[in-house]
Amino acid sequence: MSQSINTELPLFCPCQECDFYQKTDNKITKDGRYNTKDDKTPRQMYFCHGGQHRFSETMFSDLYKKQGSFKEYEMASKMGSYGLSQEQIADVLERDVRTIEEWLQAIGKKSEKFHIFVCLTLKLKLFFLQMDELWSFCKAKSHQLWVFIAFESQSKFWIDFELGSRTNHTASRLVAQVKRFGDFVSIDVLKITTDKLAAYKNALKTHFKESKYHYLQIVKRRFKRRLVTVKKCFVKGSEKDFPKHTQNTSFIERFNLTLRQHVSYLTRKTLGYCKNKVNFKYILWINLYNYNYIQFHRSLRVKISENPQKFKKRYQHYTPAMKMGLTKTALTWRDLLTAPIPITH
Repeated sequence: MSQSINTELPLFCPCQECDFYQKTDNKITKDGRYNTKDDKTPRQMYFCHGGQHRFSETMFSDLYKKQGSFKEYEMASKMGSYGLSQEQIADVLERDVRTIEEWLQAIGKKSEKFHIFVCLTLKLKLFFLQMDELWSFCKAKSHQLWVFIAFESQSKFWIDFELGSRTNHTASRLVAQVKRFGDFVSIDVLKITTDKLAAYKNALKTHFKESKYHYLQIVKRRFKRRLVTVKKCFVKGSEKDFPKHTQNTSFIERFNLTLRQHVSYLTRKTLGYCKNKVNFKYILWINLYNYNYIQFHRSLRVKISENPQKFKKRYQHYTPAMKMGLTKTALTWRDLLTAPIPITH
């Protein structure tokens, strides 16, 4: 894991009963491996020199003492990120639904902590930012629940999301998080495109007072659910400030389609709608980790040579995190679960 990510993750003691709990100056060393009846893959043991006790690598997540193997955790994560419900996952893995719910919540919580830690530690170099929102509901269509998304179109990196109502408050939380993650010192001007929602404009004025940015709104007018006109409103900056192929929200609109195909809560006209906001949040975090850190993206690949030979590698593939400079290789689900990131139990 330390060789895959572009920052050092220091080991710490995750045992809450220990006097050296989560202290990075405490010496932690490897102390053999062990096998479990559920998992054929050996698990790593560590020794806490300050507290004089041993602990397992699974204690770096909330999956400690939960029945299951790393293979089952990986399968549950993959099926959850491809839109399967908890009942369907439980049926495939022959587990109880409550067990699957605990697994997904633990994996989603660790995905959130991992992503926030990496982004705050390494800082993101954002050049072309696009923001949009997806409509959904919780329990009933009268209870609207919107998903606000921030997306870097150049690296295809999913920056963050916020769940809430379609108001200034939710947009402000999203923009504030982007401000926390971004490295705006090494870039000249950030280019931002959104739809006509005024909440983005208000949030940018609040959180980007000291940062230089150009802002473009894409105003779309529909008649009987058909797109009639598309207008460009340059709120800050001019047409010269936006190069070719950047005066749009096409990248995040395409990403919205990908997300709707993967998350059953966002699929239109489905029985798998959201009944619990917490589960919705953790499924989105699992999808974020899978999208940013695991999956290679065809649009990011780079051709190695113009004259490829037979049985030779033709392309160098990248994940959004690799393009963003956060990781050196694609990560795995086990990398996530065993990463020493502080977890609030």
